[in-house]
Amino acid sequence: MTPYEEKLLLGEISGGSEKAFRVLYDAYFGRLSAYIFKLCKSPVMTEEIIQEVFLKIWLNRTTLVEVEIPEAYILSIARNKVIDHLRRLAKETKLTAYLSEQLQSGAIDPGHLMDAKDIEALIDTALKGLSSQKGKIFRMSKQEGLDHDEISRIMQLSKSTVKNHLSETLRHIRRHITIPGVKKI
Repeated sequence: MTPYEEKLLLGEISGGSEKAFRVLYDAYFGRLSAYIFKLCKSPVMTEEIIQEVFLKIWLNRTTLVEVEIPEAYILSIARNKVIDHLRRLAKETKLTAYLSEQLQSGAIDPGHLMDAKDIEALIDTALKGLSSQKGKIFRMSKQEGLDHDEISRIMQLSKSTVKNHLSETLRHIRRHITIPGVKKI
């Protein structure tokens, strides 16, 4: 497919054509898979990132007519998503190492540890005290992994409003959640 044909395809997608989106997906799936796998070396992460790349393209479809070089645009989204995933993985690895160290040193009582479902239930309870909009923004950010730009587009809010709502929500959650064996911040 030539760059000109790709640009026409993006124009159709910006108009909401699912058929054109499928053609773009089929045209780029193989290239993206190889490119992403080369960067992250994980088949599972590669699959997740491909889904995120195409989700972002679809969510931002109204702006696709402005894209001058479709291949560069798509590959830059992929590269940024790989970087996001690797950063998240590094944070999780550091947290796991820290918690393991704390458990081994006796700083954390294993009897006080909660499983993810318990923590999620506490967060859900804390979110009930907030507006539905703040709860939705929190879930989109923390559970679905969307960035502020994506949330602001979906919710039709400014990026600063999204950022402020997230900050207020996190403060609210910290104030309302007590985890046994962990001091309040």
